[in-house]
Amino acid sequence: MDADVDHLRRAFDERIWAAVHAIRALGDRLSQQGSITFISGSLADRPNAYGTAVLAAASAAMEAMARGMALELAPVRVNTLSPGPINTPILGKALGDGRDAYVASLEQVLPLRRLGSAEEAGNAVVFLMANTFMNGAVLNIDGGARLV
Repeated sequence: MDADVDHLRRAFDERIWAAVHAIRALGDRLSQQGSITFISGSLADRPNAYGTAVLAAASAAMEAMARGMALELAPVRVNTLSPGPINTPILGKALGDGRDAYVASLEQVLPLRRLGSAEEAGNAVVFLMANTFMNGAVLNIDGGARLV
């Protein structure tokens, strides 16, 4: 309730409007056999009580936009990758000194007992782009985190 609205607005600007502008910039140069992959996040399916409601809404909006664009841009395929806990440098930036304790606590409750890697997330994006029958789909790569 106390969050800076301009800060919250950036969640949509960085996700929705950035994607719209990128696709518009491509215009007719986007191959009809092409593929677009958006990135949402596990908050879309599983919001929490830590001030992330707007981030969750922006992630869910990415997934809804991808489904709509899968129809509007067809035969160009549009999919979404929804990553869960992935071990990237952003964890250190976001959590600072609390990063290691946060990761250790997550590893205790995650079904696979570890965070995903950037390489695993990248492989999932390649899968969405390479599989020519994937369209309008959301691929969760969270090691089962949404199950706990």
